[in-house]
Amino acid sequence: MSKRSKIQNYLEYSFLKAAMFFMYLFPLSFALKIGQFLAAFIYYFVPIRKKHVIGMLSISFPEKSVKEIKQIAKNTYKNFMKTVIEMVFFPVLSDDMIKDMMVYENEQVITGVLSRGRGMILMSAHFGNWELTALAFSKSRPISVIVAKQSNPLVDKMINDIRTKKGFKTIDKDDKMAFRNILKTLRANETVAILADQDAGKQGVFVPFFGRPASTPKGPALFAIKAGSPLVSAFGIRQPDGKVKVKFQEIPFADAADDEEKIKIVNTKYSQMLEEIVREHPDHWFWFHRKWKTRPDA
Repeated sequence: MSKRSKIQNYLEYSFLKAAMFFMYLFPLSFALKIGQFLAAFIYYFVPIRKKHVIGMLSISFPEKSVKEIKQIAKNTYKNFMKTVIEMVFFPVLSDDMIKDMMVYENEQVITGVLSRGRGMILMSAHFGNWELTALAFSKSRPISVIVAKQSNPLVDKMINDIRTKKGFKTIDKDDKMAFRNILKTLRANETVAILADQDAGKQGVFVPFFGRPASTPKGPALFAIKAGSPLVSAFGIRQPDGKVKVKFQEIPFADAADDEEKIKIVNTKYSQMLEEIVREHPDHWFWFHRKWKTRPDA
């Protein structure tokens, strides 16, 4: 890493720490109001990936007007800023406050799945507040979350420290021991969570998403095959009172002749579930991703 890169990393880290200190001067409710102002400012004056977001929304929702698309785009910025600020406040929130921010619509799905003694693979997405969903879950059941490293190692360590100190474990997806640790966790009848909505490159399996083929990660289905673990989708929807309601749904495991076909069927079903919830709440999803970046060879 170059000297300039180290300086940049340190400056980014220092800025983030200073911003966190500033936010802690206010209660979470007021900090969220500041966040909404910042989100609107960024949308209009620092339009990071704004054209990309509006473009993807326009293609995915051709029936919506330009005005509707732009409003969804702006709300996407606002919802993401809410997620960031809520995560910033994790270190100063009690366990009871964290649990109170989450509502489970059908928790019996989780109870039934874990009663089989095979662990559970929780397939979530960058939807609603995905960090809060995992953190609140950890207050009642052990959970390990598969994560990717941030480009800034200082920020990466800070984020993972927040996660682990508040209750859930992390598994670095690029760690050479990751696969073994995942299987070990599942065989202990614990939960492994993964955000499975990002572009998986040429190594992924292509399934339809909003009518276009999208590369999705094979990992969750592969773990299920190797460990015999059930798969469950989990998406959290923001409520008017500020809470997040999580809906769980078991993903039927495919009865197919070979593993590749099983993986494709599982990913197709997951993508259908995700598309359905995104269509209902389009501003909840992280449209900043380049979801359709990788194209099929054909």
